[in-house]
Amino acid sequence: MTEQSPWIVETDAARFQADVLERSKQVPVVVDFWAPWCGPCRMLGPILEKLAREKNGAFVLAKVNTDREPSLAAAFGVEGIPAVFAIRDGRPIDQFTGAMPESQLRAWLEGIVPAEDVTRSEAARALAAEDPAAAEAALRAILAEFPKSTAARRTLAELLFAAGRLNDAKPLLEELAGLGGMDEECERMLSEIRLQETARTLGDPAELQARWAANPNDFAAALALAEIEAARHEYAGALEHALQVVARDRGDLREPARALMLRVFQVLGNDHPLTEEYRRKLTMLLF
Repeated sequence: MTEQSPWIVETDAARFQADVLERSKQVPVVVDFWAPWCGPCRMLGPILEKLAREKNGAFVLAKVNTDREPSLAAAFGVEGIPAVFAIRDGRPIDQFTGAMPESQLRAWLEGIVPAEDVTRSEAARALAAEDPAAAEAALRAILAEFPKSTAARRTLAELLFAAGRLNDAKPLLEELAGLGGMDEECERMLSEIRLQETARTLGDPAELQARWAANPNDFAAALALAEIEAARHEYAGALEHALQVVARDRGDLREPARALMLRVFQVLGNDHPLTEEYRRKLTMLLF
């Protein structure tokens, strides 16, 4: 008899929708098609159950007795048993037939079941909507236990960035870059932080605007103004001023102006109308 566990269920056609398909939208479900007379099933089943208890909720094991539920076996195209399917978001994502040694089964599960730090980071992300302080504490605890966790770093950086704690978010994003864990959203956050940092040292925008109006060749004033505008989310003005520097400066400010435009593109995203417009203009200037 299967040892009782919240992570191991005996399912049938009546309960399959809830036990497997709906449950798999929250956590991966491993479906074990077996029968009492099947020798390999009696070898594989206890290992699956052991791992389900050991993983403690990282996946659910749903056992289907094919003698009792031939329609379910037919629906999955089962021709031999044991047949094991991994279900995520209501769809099979992997499968195998026959017994498998525990070492190989563990390796197979690693491709199905999120790592512990990923699972806990997702739980902390959900918690952040109700209790940001508790979510931050949970994420820092994950990083203490898993120092190289990109999932916990990314989630914590997002939480801190959303709270306006840019100085705290920046080192996490830089560490992510070193770990190869940056994605488009992380690039956007880091670009935004660098825009904010640069703008703090550039002076009074009114004075810069007056300098630029008085001397259209004061490209240092134009670039500084563009940096401040970008930090203030005045992206159209920032891109236009930076473009003017790229187009007309013949000194050392052309490349910093181009780099500023690229950072703004990262913040806005590739599909933003300003990105599309000014990337086209920049390309025409450079090529």
